Amino acid sequence: MSEMAKEIDLKNAAKRTAVLDVNARYFGFHTLMLMENAGRGVADEISQRYGGGKKVGIFCGLGNNGGDGFVVARHLMDKHEVTLYLLGSPKEIATEEARKNWQILENTGLRKLFIRDSTDLSQYDLGQFDILVDAMLGTGMVGAPREPYRTAILKINETHAKRICIDVPTGYGSEVSIKPDLTLSLHFPKTEEAEVLSLGIPRDIEDRIGPGDVKILEKRKEDAHKGEAGRVMIIGGSSFFRGALEYAAKAAAKIADLVYHSSPHPCMAAVEKIPDLLGPSLEGEFLTIDHLSEIIKRVNQYRCDSVVIGPGMGLGPGKGVREETRRLVVNLVKELKDRKIVIDADGLNAILGDLEILHENVVLTPHRGEFRKLSGQEPSPENVTQFAKTCRCIVVMKGPVDIVSDGTRTRFNLTGNPGMATGGTGDILSGAIAGFAAKNSLFQSSLAATFVTGLAGDFVRKEKGLHFTASDVLEKLSEAIRWAEEF
Repeated sequence: MSEMAKEIDLKNAAKRTAVLDVNARYFGFHTLMLMENAGRGVADEISQRYGGGKKVGIFCGLGNNGGDGFVVARHLMDKHEVTLYLLGSPKEIATEEARKNWQILENTGLRKLFIRDSTDLSQYDLGQFDILVDAMLGTGMVGAPREPYRTAILKINETHAKRICIDVPTGYGSEVSIKPDLTLSLHFPKTEEAEVLSLGIPRDIEDRIGPGDVKILEKRKEDAHKGEAGRVMIIGGSSFFRGALEYAAKAAAKIADLVYHSSPHPCMAAVEKIPDLLGPSLEGEFLTIDHLSEIIKRVNQYRCDSVVIGPGMGLGPGKGVREETRRLVVNLVKELKDRKIVIDADGLNAILGDLEILHENVVLTPHRGEFRKLSGQEPSPENVTQFAKTCRCIVVMKGPVDIVSDGTRTRFNLTGNPGMATGGTGDILSGAIAGFAAKNSLFQSSLAATFVTGLAGDFVRKEKGLHFTASDVLEKLSEAIRWAEEF
């Protein structure tokens, strides 16, 4: 694997770890518990592999990787001669969980030495150790390690001791890194050669969507300019449906900077009530294939990052879409392959006979009945996953438990409640997906939007019970996003 590929893999591992840490806490796993499980697991593995009575040196950083090392030291000290090297000062330990485990060690007779700069390392003989444990820097570190970590790595690599790395070797992917005899990754492999230790988090919990899937998204910069948080185009509306366009647009506008619309003339009155929605209406009672070139022109001219197709586009409840509208949708999906596309509502009806046009930049948002029509199958997790894989797209299937799949990864969302089974909430979800997707991956945006839309509905339920409207959910969307970001 190339150095660049290693760095990319480590970035992905860091993101996955960050999401798991937050979501595990959301579902009841305290970080202190996970740190204890990690450290005990590493200590048990060392004793089982190498027996007792060994001289063990443990190099610890100031974050949670170091905290894991503190737990390892505590579990090994009765069976081995253990020395702990802290790269920094105890006052600099960065997390509450690591500090608590350090406080425990301070009440023991464990030998603890402090490495404040690279010159401190010159006075210590690492050749005395049978085993050296690397708990310096975990997946959060990408790039070349700084001092005193760099010198510590070089000195550790010079020894004949067995080198055991927790999660990833410090410096992994850079020119200076620990050369491990054994890497023990936590919960899932972070490097090709790693062996995996369980943290006690069941797969059922890992597969659930949580606030970590929102926190991982790109944050708006402090010095951001208009448009830097993304541009979204909403394509929909008709003489029968006007509100769907409004819900999708307002949801997207809470996330992205600029939201445009391509809607027919009857939607003009609704559009004029939405200051956030930009652009003139199109001629006609419905959108048709005749509008194709103008819509594509607008998407390109306004430099839209993502597109929603379908809200309010049909003839009325259960009546589907006109043939010329269907042709428009099919051609839009073909022509806008370089944009992230969310297809919802009557947009789904429009593609029923043309599923071969779907691609990896498309997310479909059917409810269970719409999924049956699209796939001819029951809306089970297995069928949703297979459908997404076969059609090479992402599926967000709405239901009591939402299922989000790209055909490889399948996740489940438990936020939301029966009060959300009302017109407009699906349009809010579509707008939120497009809003997040303007600056993030389509799959991660689908996860985040599904979680916060359901959470907004749960916030409303606390205040109003099960009797509320989509407008109530929309009002709570910003609060739900902020809650997840601050969790």
